[in-house]
Amino acid sequence: MQTEEILTGVFGELHELLGDHREFKRETLSRLSALEKEVKDAPALRSARLAAAVSALSGAASLLGGLGLRLVAAFPSAGGAS
Repeated sequence: MQTEEILTGVFGELHELLGDHREFKRETLSRLSALEKEVKDAPALRSARLAAAVSALSGAASLLGGLGLRLVAAFPSAGGAS
C-alpha cells in the first residue's frame, strides 16, 4: 500500500508541474505576441506622432497668422540684408 501512495503522490506532483508548465507556456506566447505587435506597430506610431506634431505646429502658425503676427524666417530673404 505504501508504494501505491508514493506513486499517487508522484503522479499528482507531475500533473501539477505539467499544468504549471502549460500556463507558463501560454503566458510566454501571449507576451511574445504582444511584443511582436508593438514592434510591428512602432513605425506607424512614430509616423502618427510626427504627423500630430506637424499638425499642431501648422495650427499654431495659422492661429498666429490670423492674429496678424508674422513668423520670422530663420534666413534673411533674398531682398534683405546679407
